Amino acid sequence: MKQFLVAALTILFMTTGYYHLSVNNKSDFENWALKNNKYYTDKEKLFRMEIYNSNKKMIEQHNQREDVSYKMGENQFMSLTNEEFLELYLQKQDDLKDIIQQEIQEIKYQRLTAVDWRNYTTVKNQGECNSGWAFSVSNSLESWYAIKGFQKINASTQQIVDCDQQSWGCAGGHNQYALDYVQRVGLMSSSNYPYVAKNQTCKQTRNGTFFINGYTYIGGSQWSVYQYLSDYPVSVGIDATNWQFYSSGLFMNCSSNPNATNHYALAVGFDTANNWIVQNSWGTTWGENGHIRLYPNNTCGIVNYAFQIY
Repeated sequence: MKQFLVAALTILFMTTGYYHLSVNNKSDFENWALKNNKYYTDKEKLFRMEIYNSNKKMIEQHNQREDVSYKMGENQFMSLTNEEFLELYLQKQDDLKDIIQQEIQEIKYQRLTAVDWRNYTTVKNQGECNSGWAFSVSNSLESWYAIKGFQKINASTQQIVDCDQQSWGCAGGHNQYALDYVQRVGLMSSSNYPYVAKNQTCKQTRNGTFFINGYTYIGGSQWSVYQYLSDYPVSVGIDATNWQFYSSGLFMNCSSNPNATNHYALAVGFDTANNWIVQNSWGTTWGENGHIRLYPNNTCGIVNYAFQIY
């Protein structure tokens, strides 16, 4: 009789929805961890849950403000402190002034109209590897091939990470060094040299399939970058210190100082108000489907280390 009563109550709870709620009544943190495939020991879980709740409160407070132009949102970085985020996903802020030794060619600026190259290369996810510098260049190559009408390609970013001896793999690098490597050696396809988000021994045994004729420094002026960006995307260095929870809107909470550069991305356009459109390499769940919009001028230092292939 007792077993029959338990079974009857179970059926009743299932049909009314109460049983479903009781076994799935997870906390926001647990739901986030499940969605993002995060697994922790019991001790670490408590620590990460505290960070998650702190970040969640900070995001909610930010989004209630009326004096900000962008929104924050939950993403894969919710259980990280900002210090951990900087350590895992951004490079140390090096003095890069010796990198740029090229003069900007004088160009006659034409009347500029908005341009958007977002559909010419796909958003990637670098994972816990400081390889934004390599994605910035490999995605630049992909878009160049697509826009020039050659073909849709998927160039190997891992090859740059493993084989560019001027840079430091998952410890960071520079877009100019990566461009040097691609011009000299060429890239294989990612299907032949897949991305694994960690350092490996270089597996390049012959020249790659996809080459560039060369590259040029086109930074120093927003109008110079706009002009060249009208042709195809531009590899840029930026300050991404406060990008951790960016969700949508126009962003300007960053430094324009060249020495603040700690990440690399791909400028893929600008709108009618001259706001930058930038493709990142933190997956499509971050930002505006993997992109961020920046205010005009040298926001986040976008014109400091801007290179374009040709």
